[in-house]
Amino acid sequence: MKISEIKFRMSEDSGLLAWASCVLEDGMFLNNIAIRKKYDGSIYLNFPRYKSGSGNEYAYFKPINAEVYQEIKSALLNALGVSDE
Repeated sequence: MKISEIKFRMSEDSGLLAWASCVLEDGMFLNNIAIRKKYDGSIYLNFPRYKSGSGNEYAYFKPINAEVYQEIKSALLNALGVSDE
């Protein structure tokens, strides 16, 4: 999967490393992906979502499987210069 035009907005928040945006396959722009660090040091991504009036949460977009999630995560972390340990 081609992931390009990766950009970051760095954060001062201790658990939030950065907000990321990227382009997938030269045809889909993804924005407001949170790159977060857990207390144990592991890093994960949060994809944007909204909460309905009834309290249900819905994703604007998200990876459809673990392999796609890992490809996006690896590309973002490599561009950020952070290892996924």
